Order: sequence, then structure tokens, then C-alpha cells
Amino acid sequence: MSKVLSKDELNKNMDLLSNSWSIEGLYLKGSYSFNNFDNAFSFMKEVAVKCEEMNHHPKWTNVYNKLDIELYTHDSGGITEKDFELSCFMDTVFQKFK
Repeated sequence: MSKVLSKDELNKNMDLLSNSWSIEGLYLKGSYSFNNFDNAFSFMKEVAVKCEEMNHHPKWTNVYNKLDIELYTHDSGGITEKDFELSCFMDTVFQKFK
């Protein structure tokens, strides 16, 4: 089980992410906009492989070209390093779609 991050650790890790991310309540929330649905879906397919490797799955909602994401480590009861590892990966993958 991963350790829930302290407020200081959360703030430090937020500096590593793009401005697509914020902390809202218990969740690390992100949002990406793509040129079209195909790009949004391609992004989701690529990220899904990483999610399976990590056994860490986001709550995400896709409407046409927009993807909204919530990350939270359920078995730990808060935001952990796993959430930041996945969000950093998403930021990297998103660069291909800009």
C-alpha cells in the first residue's frame, strides 16, 4: 500500500506537473483538450497500457475532444506517489498531441 502524501509533499509534487493539474479535495484532477476525438481516444489507449502496468486506474470522462481525470489511490485513502507518477506520464504523452 502506498503512503498518503503530506501537504508539503503534495505541493512539492505539484511543481512537477503541467498547469493541467490541480488538487481539489481528496483528488488530483487534470484536464486535457485535443484537436479531435481520435487524438483524445489515442491518448487514452496509450495511457491505459501504463495504468495496467501500474495497476492504478483513473476515473476519467471523455466528451469528444476533452478528457477530465481524477486520480486518487483508493486503497491508501488519498493522493500518493502513484498518482503523481501517472499524472507525470500523462503530461509526457500529451506533448505528442499538441
